[in-house]
Amino acid sequence: MSNKKFIQVEDVLKMESIRGYSPSLDSMSGCLEWNNGEDMGKYIYATPNWDKEGHCPVSIYTEEGDYHDVALLRWGNWSIEQQITRYREVLSEVIDTILEKS
Repeated sequence: MSNKKFIQVEDVLKMESIRGYSPSLDSMSGCLEWNNGEDMGKYIYATPNWDKEGHCPVSIYTEEGDYHDVALLRWGNWSIEQQITRYREVLSEVIDTILEKS
């Protein structure tokens, strides 16, 4: 059993896809990126512990250079399981928004 306190990039990379979007590591920035493998021109960045341990900024990036922060997850004293569940819920909501607008 691991004694880590917060969800890690490795945890997210093991996740199943959400409505066709899968996680991968962006080779240029090192960010965790979610995309659907198609050229929609929109990507979700949601890297646990990116700026601060226990936080996960969630942003939408477009190929036109637009960058929109849409959420900031803060884990506090949540269990790893609770963090993973909430992470998937938020990503699911963001993906729904992208799919509705495309």
